[in-house]
Amino acid sequence: QEPLAVDLDPEFDIFRKLDPRETPPSIGQIFGEPHILAVLASKAPAAQQKAYRELVEGWRTDSHIVDVTLDTEITGLPHDRAVWLLGRENRFAPAVFDRTLKEGSSEIRIDGESMALTGHSVVLTERHPENVEKAVGWIFGDPPTAMPGLGRKLPHYGKYSYLGFEGEEPVNVLKGQWSPADSPLHTDLRSSSTRATALQAMALRPRSALAELPPVFSQKALMEHVEFLASPKLQGRGPGSEGITAAAQYIADRFKAIGLKPGGDKGGYFQTFTLDKGPQGTPVETTNVIGVSPGTKAEWKTQSAILSAHYDHLGLGWPDVHKGDEGKAHPGADDNASGVSVMIELAKALKASGEPSRTLVFIAFSGEEAGLKGSAHYVEHPLFPLDQVMGVINLDTVGRLGNDKVSVLGTGTASEWQHIFRGAGFVTGVESRLIPESMQSSDQISFIRKNVPAIQLFTTVGADYHRPTDTADKIDAAGLVKVASFAREGIAYLAERETPLTNSIKNVGADAPAAAPAPAGGGETQGRRVSFGTVPDFAFAGPGVRVGGVVPGSPAEKAGLMDGDILMKLDATEMTGLQGFSDFLKTAKAGQAVAVSLLREGKPLTLTVTLVER
Repeated sequence: QEPLAVDLDPEFDIFRKLDPRETPPSIGQIFGEPHILAVLASKAPAAQQKAYRELVEGWRTDSHIVDVTLDTEITGLPHDRAVWLLGRENRFAPAVFDRTLKEGSSEIRIDGESMALTGHSVVLTERHPENVEKAVGWIFGDPPTAMPGLGRKLPHYGKYSYLGFEGEEPVNVLKGQWSPADSPLHTDLRSSSTRATALQAMALRPRSALAELPPVFSQKALMEHVEFLASPKLQGRGPGSEGITAAAQYIADRFKAIGLKPGGDKGGYFQTFTLDKGPQGTPVETTNVIGVSPGTKAEWKTQSAILSAHYDHLGLGWPDVHKGDEGKAHPGADDNASGVSVMIELAKALKASGEPSRTLVFIAFSGEEAGLKGSAHYVEHPLFPLDQVMGVINLDTVGRLGNDKVSVLGTGTASEWQHIFRGAGFVTGVESRLIPESMQSSDQISFIRKNVPAIQLFTTVGADYHRPTDTADKIDAAGLVKVASFAREGIAYLAERETPLTNSIKNVGADAPAAAPAPAGGGETQGRRVSFGTVPDFAFAGPGVRVGGVVPGSPAEKAGLMDGDILMKLDATEMTGLQGFSDFLKTAKAGQAVAVSLLREGKPLTLTVTLVER
């Protein structure tokens, strides 16, 4: 056969000087240049032009000369220096940054991350198209008042190829480096038309590490917990059932074996409360399970940090059941035997590593599926004062990580969360997706409503959500180990941090309605009787609701919705976010034809989705 390509040293085995094309362009490259050109977008509004000009002139020093011009005053980019392009409307940007941001796009998507352009500042870099030794940067932002803060922060992000910031006092929400895609030691012998399709076949196999540490967490132990809690004999752990009683006892027994002190009523592990209405429409008694690892610092004796996960599920289909699934056991392996499993093994590992400085409270909540009732009861009857809770890490639906990133919901409740979990990613190698909104998704909401900074860790959801098919055999055991390792960094940090987190709950909507929406666009815990058939992209900051997946055979698939579509309106209702999407569907009826206004690759499109009974 004819050869496809020739590569010399494709795995960088030789100690040699790299060609510029073998390294990613970076912001530091531009700041390191003695003489740069800043090109302003002539079509940008006057206020934005002024903000951009003041931004780059603020970087001017004796050793870093910055010339400023308009994009209409030059015919091309100079080859002998680095360049900043300023403004979304810059006429030179499309040719340089075509792979990153298409014209007319309302968001930016990089390496699986996404960020809306509205309300965000963007910094991108690429190689100079005419001189690989130089870099071209592109800066644009909304609002213009973010530019002074960006000017202060950007020089500290030198190693990155791209950045995204949110708000007027810009907070970093997106960052990374491009993967080098070219080398003078690589020659592709194929025609240009066949290169793109065959590129993956040319990829080298990932190398294994020179040394690998033994895992801190056991896949076998994690899966044993999941398999017990999701076993047929527990019948879905519905409220008032023998199965949920057995599950509560199982968790309490594990807490006792680990050495956690009881944190429930009357010196036991159980905190008992009553659901006003259970599966039979009558009151049902159920329990939270609480274990405590006391802190060693006397001055922190009333302080705590909480790790939680709910252990209840839908039993035989209450309170949320799809049509045709009535009376069938819903095992709830991912939702949320997975979270309980990780919590138990984390408690074991943390206890084995020594006593924490601050008290750690481990809580398995009941009543989550019935509207966060267990956590709502706890915050009214807390074991330690809520105003002295350092923070809450809630684990819910963490069993299907695969090759995805761990999502961290609610990082906007305290300014330190994003730094804590970025640090956790650096230490563990587990990638995360940081989402400021709390989205009313699980038990952390009960704490947020009481002004306690709280986040939720979860992986992904899909067609098995709230279905009898959510079984233990579909759990990613290796992924559970990664989630446990990632969560450990967070809870261990809370145990030792000297000062309280910087509470910013007022910025993320703590007063949202009490109902907790399901994360899969497939149904809410209460009040929703129709199926739409999309899985939302939780990392999407809006505006609109982006489709992260379409359920096979669903109304959405039949209507032609696709991954990546951004839902802007359902009928005349603006989609401001997931809560609005959820609220609309609660009022809808089976058989209703809904006009869906959406954006597909930046272009408007309208489709009709005919809702069906759940």
